[in-house]
Amino acid sequence: METASDVLEAGRIPSGLDDIPFVAFDTETTGLRPSDRLVEIAAVRFRGDAVEAEWEAVVDPGVPVPADATAVHGLRDEDVRGRPRPAEVLPDFLALIEGAALVGHNAPFDVRVLSLELLRAGLRLPDNPVLDTCAIPRQLQVQVANHRLGTLAQAFGVPQGRAHRALADARIARDLLRAYLRTLGRPAEELIRYALTQDSSLLSLRRYAAEPVPDGPFVALLRRARAEGRPVTLVYRGGHNPGEPRRVKPRDLYCLDGVAYLEADCHEEGILKTFRTDRIVAASLD
Repeated sequence: METASDVLEAGRIPSGLDDIPFVAFDTETTGLRPSDRLVEIAAVRFRGDAVEAEWEAVVDPGVPVPADATAVHGLRDEDVRGRPRPAEVLPDFLALIEGAALVGHNAPFDVRVLSLELLRAGLRLPDNPVLDTCAIPRQLQVQVANHRLGTLAQAFGVPQGRAHRALADARIARDLLRAYLRTLGRPAEELIRYALTQDSSLLSLRRYAAEPVPDGPFVALLRRARAEGRPVTLVYRGGHNPGEPRRVKPRDLYCLDGVAYLEADCHEEGILKTFRTDRIVAASLD
């Protein structure tokens, strides 16, 4: 399957960007802070006017759902109790977004929520570029009362479903991007083309975790291992076989909300995993 990167690297950016796969996504959470927990996630993969896949999941956040959050999205404790945990469904989300550019409304919030959930789950942070349907009309100085999802949907003639449910809002984000391209024409195309091909600061889940990594007991050793391409033997508090030595090959170090994480190939499990560095109790270079 041809990916967004294939199209961009080949220099084929057609009018309307219809050759590029996009995934519109949305989350619902236990609150309005980025550190609050995920309760629902949905995504719509599309190319041009064709929807290629839709996916949604309600998850158990592991904490009570406050009444003020339920008032927004309607999900109660009894609706999420017994559902899969985020770590069980997020691999499906990562598979769906493979090779695509992401689209979200007020995307920095969703990106931060997902970044933290992926790191908690020990999963990789993807580097798919993220377009924000809230920011595009601001940058193009479109005159609207405000830049809320419902206001923009009404202004651009986009049908609305159940507000503040993840799949309905992901569909609106998808339709808004298509409406911007139809209604705003070349300025919207050029803005999106520039963002996807030249804007090195464009949001991504990996780039969002861009705080300086603080010094810690094993950070210098992990940096050396990554620079030299050497494996490390860790003893880790948590995850698969906690407390047992495991051999990993570091790929990256990053920090989010003051917590440093190691991304590494785990030899024991044969997969790419993420480890909190404050849960590493011993480490040595192989």
